[in-house]
Amino acid sequence: MIGRIARALARKDDDGYVLPVVMTVGLLMLVLVATSLSVASSGYTKAAKDAEWNAALSAAYGGLSEYQSRLANDSGYTKYGNKDAAFTKASAGSVVSLPTGATANPAFAIGAGGTWATVPGSDQRATFRYEVDNSNYAAKGNLRIRVTGKVGTSTRSIVAELRQNGFLNYVYFTDFETSDPAISTNSSGCVRYAYSGRPSSCLAIEFGSDTINGPVHSNDRIRACGTTFAGLVTSAAPSTPVTQTSCGANVFSAGAPKSVQSLPVPASNSEMKKETRSDLPNDVPNPGCLYTGPTSVTYNSDGTMTVQSPWTKFTNTTGGGVGSNPSRCGSIAQLASADGARIPVLASNLIYVQNVPAAGSNDPNAWAGDQSPRGFTCTTGGFEGWSYERTRYPVEGEAIPDFTSSSNPAYGCRNGDAFVRGQVSGATTVAAENFVYITGDVTYVDKSRDLLGIVGNNAVWVWNPRTDDGLVDTSQNRTINASIMSVAHTFTVQNYNRGSRRGTLTILGSIAQKFRGPVAQNGGFSKNYTYDDRLKSATPPKFITPVSTTYDVSRVGGVDAAFNPDGSAR
Repeated sequence: MIGRIARALARKDDDGYVLPVVMTVGLLMLVLVATSLSVASSGYTKAAKDAEWNAALSAAYGGLSEYQSRLANDSGYTKYGNKDAAFTKASAGSVVSLPTGATANPAFAIGAGGTWATVPGSDQRATFRYEVDNSNYAAKGNLRIRVTGKVGTSTRSIVAELRQNGFLNYVYFTDFETSDPAISTNSSGCVRYAYSGRPSSCLAIEFGSDTINGPVHSNDRIRACGTTFAGLVTSAAPSTPVTQTSCGANVFSAGAPKSVQSLPVPASNSEMKKETRSDLPNDVPNPGCLYTGPTSVTYNSDGTMTVQSPWTKFTNTTGGGVGSNPSRCGSIAQLASADGARIPVLASNLIYVQNVPAAGSNDPNAWAGDQSPRGFTCTTGGFEGWSYERTRYPVEGEAIPDFTSSSNPAYGCRNGDAFVRGQVSGATTVAAENFVYITGDVTYVDKSRDLLGIVGNNAVWVWNPRTDDGLVDTSQNRTINASIMSVAHTFTVQNYNRGSRRGTLTILGSIAQKFRGPVAQNGGFSKNYTYDDRLKSATPPKFITPVSTTYDVSRVGGVDAAFNPDGSAR
């Protein structure tokens, strides 16, 4: 065609034909130029749109990181969110409120014209919003968040599941690798990390010829000899996380031990008691059960538990000194009876056992110093103990337990002690203001479903009583399925140095403690500790958490954008 046009232009004898041809060529060239400009412009527009599209996803991930940092700096940030956000409303059980004043957060806004938070360093060009689902936080320790990023006219959303890095990450966690000064010969000067100048005279406990089936962490330097660590070993010691002692080489199947940051332990488990308050609907929408004084909890395989708690007057309280007795916690008459109250296991909830409050306190469970429940007798001998009609703690003629502080005696008749055993069916937690005694096997009916947390503010004891004639129970082996924690003291076996070996202490779950506790020395048990892998993604209800920690993303994926660029719901 171009050749024909050129030949026509070369003909001089037909001027009338030349003008239309010239016009046609001009129009053709204009069309070609316009087309090329259009293609170039649309390519540029597509490239810009693609850049915005990709940047919006990055903005969403930036928002996720920002939310994680807020959680790390404020463990209570899990309660914040916008209750009217679509993602939050779609999750039954989420209870959130907006932070106010100086803590207000623009990322919680919804709707057209609402605010967006800015990704730092983006010159205001990348922004985000997020919506929180905390419906499973109390029961399982999991949070879900939908984050929407915006750049230009593009928005993209992701949904992530978050879980706190905490004591349940390890089959064995210890703050100090020394024996508890409260129940040993160690002095208070021994409460110091080995890498911070702990005196060499302090009694340090080591792993010896053990096999530990799961991850291990200590805030102290670990001592071990002849031990096989099947999981990763970490320590807050800045160097030499594990000291090799003389009885044999250690085996680290998951790689060499690593130095990592410390995981700070709370001063007490008192925050767990708040979970039994009935006057905090925003923070505690589903209160657990409060029991007072020595309390026996026997889990039954049919999904019930039998609770004896003779000092209890009210099983829910308020900060104003008012009490109530919801039926789910058992009637006061049954709790005070010799047979106890047989009630369903608290699904996704906890029991908290408190010390008997003194008269004049604001707690409605207070008792005067000269009062005690019917049938309850405090006994005195070398230590103060208690007995109650047809119960088993302490056993008749039981000797003073070794390494029990005179200022906090075993079986103190007004102590908030929990005595736990049985077959657990359900997900639940039992916590005590004082000691927890594990008085028999504690097992799961269904190891794929059931989950138990045991938290003592003071020591958690594997019950192993003795009289002057010797050990009361000489049967072999003890099995405990639970996540165990002693917040301020230790996990140990009573009379671990008396009699002959009792076989193997088998634990499926996790152990966390302030101080290392011995379980065998001549007597006691050999260890068989196995990490419950479900704890990587599930948590016993309302289990205690570190003072500060990070939140890891256990799952994340892209979803349809939740908002349009103008902020309206899509």
